[in-house]
Amino acid sequence: MQTAVRKLRILFVAAEMAPLVKVGGLADVVAALPQALVARGHEVRVLLPAYRPLLTRGARRLTSLGDGRVSLAELRRPDLPCPVWLLETPAFMARDHPYSRPDGTAWADDAQAFGELGRVAAEIAAGKVLTDWNPDVVHCHDWHTGLAPVWMSLKATSAASVFTIHNLAFAGRFHPSILAELGLPESLNRPDMLEFHGDVAFIKGGLSCADELTTVSPRYAQEILTPEFGNGFEGLLRHRRERLTGILNGIDTRLWNPATDPLIEHVFDAADFSGKCLERRRLLQRWRVQESDKEALPVLASVGRLTPQKGVDLLLEALPELLHRRLRLVVLGSGEADLEQAVVAAARRWPDRFLAHSRFDESLAHSIYAGADMLAMPSRFEPCGLSQLYAMRYGTVPVTTAVGGLADTVFDADTVGLASGKATGFLMAEATVSDLIETVDRALQWHGDPRRWQALMRNAMGRDSSWAAAVRAYEKIYESALARRVDTLQAR
Repeated sequence: MQTAVRKLRILFVAAEMAPLVKVGGLADVVAALPQALVARGHEVRVLLPAYRPLLTRGARRLTSLGDGRVSLAELRRPDLPCPVWLLETPAFMARDHPYSRPDGTAWADDAQAFGELGRVAAEIAAGKVLTDWNPDVVHCHDWHTGLAPVWMSLKATSAASVFTIHNLAFAGRFHPSILAELGLPESLNRPDMLEFHGDVAFIKGGLSCADELTTVSPRYAQEILTPEFGNGFEGLLRHRRERLTGILNGIDTRLWNPATDPLIEHVFDAADFSGKCLERRRLLQRWRVQESDKEALPVLASVGRLTPQKGVDLLLEALPELLHRRLRLVVLGSGEADLEQAVVAAARRWPDRFLAHSRFDESLAHSIYAGADMLAMPSRFEPCGLSQLYAMRYGTVPVTTAVGGLADTVFDADTVGLASGKATGFLMAEATVSDLIETVDRALQWHGDPRRWQALMRNAMGRDSSWAAAVRAYEKIYESALARRVDTLQAR
């Protein structure tokens, strides 16, 4: 008999959430996981910075905080999984992008802005902001929220804290003087708390003080215990490894469904790929590329941030060799200025073979997943990755590196074979140009056999990428965090 699940009040704290503000996959997770939890009967709220006044349109004021310059507004909309609490501060309201100014540099007041976010989250947890809603668990995401568990520990709140690492490469490092400015004790500037190579690192607040730690795939949870992937935090993570759990992200399978997707014109499923063929033609027409069925070249796509982490530089370096094959490439994404410029230059050099759009476009992303044959994701590291999950849902076969969540979700067709029923793509041994070219060549060989290729597509489309397993795992983490919190308070 299945044990009944205790219904909890859960406060999510994050820097982004789709569809309100999205820079990367974090926004999708912060939208989809609350939706899955609400469906399980939990009561969820999301605390999010109010970037620019437009974000608060339709929201109602809940309360003012401190001297009145900071306030909390509640937004309820049909496209949101739960009420969203928008933190209005002068710093956040002046931003048109969560993390960077128009010139690509970080906001000068990041420490103050996200420090305030962590403090307010802890105040809500302590019941000092709203008297009619106190969370059982505060679930924090990435460095922007790292001070919330610190404040909760200092205030000895009864609410438990869970801290999820989405990308350990971003630590939130600032001068130690920020502690006094935020009203935190300077004694926190020590190696077992916030100190990090002469700075304080906000992410260490979550890593050191949260009752439970999670990250977004089992493989990444093991990788970050090593110097290669730990970014200097591997010692602390090894010390707290009994509290660290890797839980693979899911995706919203209602939004990402080729049989019902309103953002594509020709729906399809695993029983009939004719719609995918039409979507491929429609995708190419966006760049005015015309081809007959006999002239059709396989389409290899890349969707995501243009950063070295994603191996975009490897893809660009491999281009001259790749384009000697019967192949077209489509790239969608924005990121580092030099990579954006290189993508634009490549599109000019090979106008009918390399097709690029250097600003993220949600509708175009759906079209690419629907119309492409393969997805290139030669990441140097990948905590989870969502692009490969979206791609597989649409029968677009991933060509990825065997790291992090990619290794947990993509199984190499040449290694496991079709008969296993597990084959979903092709894995590179290392993030190198030569491995990328060799792995694309293997994929092209399979693509040349329509029967085998369609069987591989069906395998990929049949993979369960829903949140069903993950949400149950998080429920266990929340219960464990609450038990640890009780033990901690009793020990004081």
